[in-house]
Amino acid sequence: MLASVRGIHAGILLLYKEALRRLSPTNSDEVFVKAKILPKRDAQGKIFFIGEGKKTVDVQQIRERFDSLNIATDWTRFDRITKVRNEVEHYYTNTSKKALQGLIADAFVVVRNFITVELEEDPLTLLGDETWQTMLQVNEVHEAERAECVAALKAFPWASGAVEQGVLEITCDACSSDLMRPSSGETQFSYDMTLECRACGQTTTAESFVPEAVKSALGGAMYLSHTDGDETPYTTCPECGAEAYIMEDECCALCGESAEHTCGRCGCSIPPEELGTSLCGYCDHMMSKDD
Repeated sequence: MLASVRGIHAGILLLYKEALRRLSPTNSDEVFVKAKILPKRDAQGKIFFIGEGKKTVDVQQIRERFDSLNIATDWTRFDRITKVRNEVEHYYTNTSKKALQGLIADAFVVVRNFITVELEEDPLTLLGDETWQTMLQVNEVHEAERAECVAALKAFPWASGAVEQGVLEITCDACSSDLMRPSSGETQFSYDMTLECRACGQTTTAESFVPEAVKSALGGAMYLSHTDGDETPYTTCPECGAEAYIMEDECCALCGESAEHTCGRCGCSIPPEELGTSLCGYCDHMMSKDD
């Protein structure tokens, strides 16, 4: 199993490097694959770049060159594979057989899409029948269990729409599997409820998974609030301290508490970062001066 994790990760990196090799100009010593790039001048004085040495690009350099060259891949799935690979290499992993199946299923998606879209090849031809059929079989088993987990998550009566959406992207902290579902006996949402990983059996509390789900569902909107000045979609709950207070719902997705949203002195909306009192920051300041 551990050798499989290493092999899967290394195999995907080889595909990424192959894409960079194919785009490297002729007589550049595969410049885009090499970690070190040097400028050179030809006999006519024209400057060009070549690769230097034997060392090839690391993951961060691959990300940077993919961005520059408009090469697309599923970094979210790749990062899940990398997490387990790093555990194997540097410490230990709780990866079970089911979790490994999930890892291969993630790799299946990454490999299939990258080969067909970026390399413009047929995965069956490039990888060989035995390898491709094995990945297909493992993926089918995993997807069947994943479908059961998704169905259980969708059927659960979540109190927040953001959590209902984002919980579908939650993965296990222990083994990185996406086979998460409400633990046995859980019939309604509460602060004390848990999700169970069907791959390794680890449970995750609402205190942990709810903020993650909110971030997953509303992370894009939060980014736009920082870059484009859009309204802040969620903030820190003044009651429980979780990053799960949904501004649109006017309540916390974790503890369910609501804060005052209208200033009692001026009647204006209280900004997200000032929730927790009945006054906006300005009025609170003015009231303290009057005291």
